[in-house]
Amino acid sequence: MRTVTLHFEDGEQRRIKVREGEFVLDAALRQGVPLVHQCRSGSCSTCVAQLITGNIETASDRSTSLLAIEAAEGKRLLCSSYAHADSELALHYPASLIYGTRIKVVEASVAALEWPAPSVARLTLELATDRDFTFRSGQYVRLKIPGANEWRSYSIASTVRELPCLHFLIRILEGGVVSEYLRTRCRQGDEILIEGPMGAFILRPVKAPQIFIAGGTGLAPIMAMLDEMRYRPGPRPPMLLSFGCASERQFFYRDEIELRQWWMPELRVILSADRVENRNSDLYEGNPVAAVAREPITDRETVAYLCGPPTMIEAGRRQLTEMGLAPEHIYAEQFLPSAISLAGR
Repeated sequence: MRTVTLHFEDGEQRRIKVREGEFVLDAALRQGVPLVHQCRSGSCSTCVAQLITGNIETASDRSTSLLAIEAAEGKRLLCSSYAHADSELALHYPASLIYGTRIKVVEASVAALEWPAPSVARLTLELATDRDFTFRSGQYVRLKIPGANEWRSYSIASTVRELPCLHFLIRILEGGVVSEYLRTRCRQGDEILIEGPMGAFILRPVKAPQIFIAGGTGLAPIMAMLDEMRYRPGPRPPMLLSFGCASERQFFYRDEIELRQWWMPELRVILSADRVENRNSDLYEGNPVAAVAREPITDRETVAYLCGPPTMIEAGRRQLTEMGLAPEHIYAEQFLPSAISLAGR
């Protein structure tokens, strides 16, 4: 039996006993500590923690989505890791996130479906039965569409100020359960189940400069964070948004982003595309991580938020660290085109 001490961002601590051959997450849940998690298979990176001291290692027969750079930094997925010694772990969220918010299943209906780009849908759902539903900007929920048995996970692109409506940016994939529903049979008034909120990708209450890097529909939780910054009382810190899409023709949400710039003079924006066909385009040709590389970081307390595919997250972490940003100030949500994706299918 090993003792694992869990340190939360708000200074709270919990100690759990982990049996031999028991995953740390299972031990925590068994002892009434509801750590943030989702898939419990190592696929989604939701239950990531930072090893401080001790010996916690991933099971040899477990394949996980943890990036190589993250594992080297001491990060561990608790759903797939054993404690081989008394250890301490740091969680990248406050204890209030798990003890102050209850995950629930609520009913909603389709209020609107828009197409900002051919491959991106903007889905608006209106809560039908439970007006007490709440969440933190950056979190996600799971959706169950009519006639389907599967749940799919999507980041919320709006804030609690817009409840009872929730907005989502959904990437359309060939054969995707939700994608095909949206393309062929979604109708206003359709009933959809929502489970949540979930995830620890949340905006921190800091006054330091903020960097937001988003790729494709990874923009969804970033838009929610920007809107939360807009409504926060007091002066806002300098903010930089770097947003990119695969090509100029697939680019979307330019007007919405420019509107945030108008609302918040502290916000600077770099828009990019991997492929830019128009020579007169004002888009940076390249990815959103490369676009940020040209920006100096003068405040070591700067905080960065990244949301996009795993390759972008890994490149972003490496780039920001090389630019002088502390690894513990980099928060990321990666999404994958699968049933457990956080901002994808």
